[in-house]
Amino acid sequence: MQIISWVKNEWLQGKTLISYGALKVSGLGFSFLIPIFLAVFLTPEVLGIYSLGMMLVYFFNSIIVLSSSSPTVICGIEELAESKKISRTITSRAIILLTSSAIFISAVLLLKNQIINFTKLTEAQTYLLILVFIGKTIESFIGCILISLNRRIRESIFQLITSVISLSYIILIHFLWGITLERVFPIFLIAPLISVIFLISKTEYQKFLPLTYNKDSFKKLVHYTRWMALGGTAVYFLNWGDNIILRKFSTMEDIGVYNLGYQFFKGMIMIFSVIKIYFLPFVSQHINNKSKIENYLIAKRSKLFLTGVIFSGCLFLAMPKFVELIYEGQYLDSVLVFRILLAGAICAFFSMFYDPIFSSLKKFHVIQTITVFGVMVNLTLDFIFVSHIGFIGAAIATSISYFLMTAIKVYYFRKYCKPLII
Repeated sequence: MQIISWVKNEWLQGKTLISYGALKVSGLGFSFLIPIFLAVFLTPEVLGIYSLGMMLVYFFNSIIVLSSSSPTVICGIEELAESKKISRTITSRAIILLTSSAIFISAVLLLKNQIINFTKLTEAQTYLLILVFIGKTIESFIGCILISLNRRIRESIFQLITSVISLSYIILIHFLWGITLERVFPIFLIAPLISVIFLISKTEYQKFLPLTYNKDSFKKLVHYTRWMALGGTAVYFLNWGDNIILRKFSTMEDIGVYNLGYQFFKGMIMIFSVIKIYFLPFVSQHINNKSKIENYLIAKRSKLFLTGVIFSGCLFLAMPKFVELIYEGQYLDSVLVFRILLAGAICAFFSMFYDPIFSSLKKFHVIQTITVFGVMVNLTLDFIFVSHIGFIGAAIATSISYFLMTAIKVYYFRKYCKPLII
């Protein structure tokens, strides 16, 4: 009876997180399934081409779009507490995102031949990358509005619907016409446009419309985003830099095999990131409340980290059978890639609990500096390992990098942040 009572108590305490997490993980899961599903119908070579194309999209997406996400949430929460609206923050972010879209479109038009040479995309496929980028930008913009309004469940539903629409579209075109990259890329724009129609209420529109430009709000958001942009660039190279080295030493087929294993790893990181996103508003609001922060770091973190480790162990055991069953032997080496990267994913999960604290203390530069260090280590080890042992070396380099970044985050928190808040 005591065990049943304990389980019931834990469920009630974490019910909101469980609801949010279940929806968020479902949305991320469907999003994560898109390249996994595509791999069933694409050869490793074509999957490699797709991966290099998406790599270019995420370069610009990471530097400007994603880098302004956390600062927008922080500034939006502060403005909402002050004026019950977030129009100034959202206007500032809209300006940043419009600028980023203009830069990306210009880059595609001016560097078309270089992009084709690097990725092996066709000319039409290269132009369609513009739709992918705009779609990712809209998805980030809407998500930040909902989180800033403390509509975390709504934001997770938005992502879930967007991902379900994308996956359903891919399944549909498979049965009707057959999957090609020309038919896949447009869904990245179509899905979020359809989803947003159903998810933002009139009351929520009134909290960020009409858009209001405020010079001080814009400067504040840009100031925080500068550090995040550095980190966004670093995160990009941490996530995609392997492909740059692989492009030099490996075949397009090897790149496809590696990226399938890496996609499973990235799915793990996305799922683990739910915790960081969920707790950011809470930590920001209670950063000066010693008891709440202690509870977050001691009680909540311990339970969630243990759950993550058990989940990772299950995937470690199940992955060989899954890949053999789904891909019929084409991507067997992806299993070893994933298993090596899993060590890095667990390290990343442990360190993610510190990120909301760093952001709430406005120590954006800490996360970015550590990530830059991780990129330098990763690319250096990539060059050494890949040139000698192939794409498996890229997985080893990535896991070592994540371990070192976690160690530095733990050290910095204990020495510089813990005395301020606990």
